[in-house]
Amino acid sequence: MGIHNSPSMGWNGGPGVVGGPVVKKLVRMDVPAEKYPNFNFVGRLLGPRGNSLKRVEATTQCRVYIRGRGSVKDTVKENKLRDKPGYEHLNEPLHVLIEAEFPADIVDARLNQAVVILEDLLKPVPG
Repeated sequence: MGIHNSPSMGWNGGPGVVGGPVVKKLVRMDVPAEKYPNFNFVGRLLGPRGNSLKRVEATTQCRVYIRGRGSVKDTVKENKLRDKPGYEHLNEPLHVLIEAEFPADIVDARLNQAVVILEDLLKPVPG
């Protein structure tokens, strides 16, 4: 018995991933926290038990990171971490990073899909 590969497998072993070389792209979206200081953007992005963020990641297969001032729940902890290596983003305004790693022909479409979903989540809803 030999090992048999499915014909729908891409060259890197990913199902259905066909195309040119894999490209990694990063998109930054600023959160309008200064414009709406009383709106809980981090809570809105995360959703109940982090489900909104998980849904965006599952739908688009992109990684989403919440970064900047206010991205750490505990403000005392955030102030302690602010100047430590790897936490430089805490000196910047609140923002979201979207990372995609796909073949060059589809990477932009996946990033755009994530941006559209996240823009909708970042619209402050009264209530």
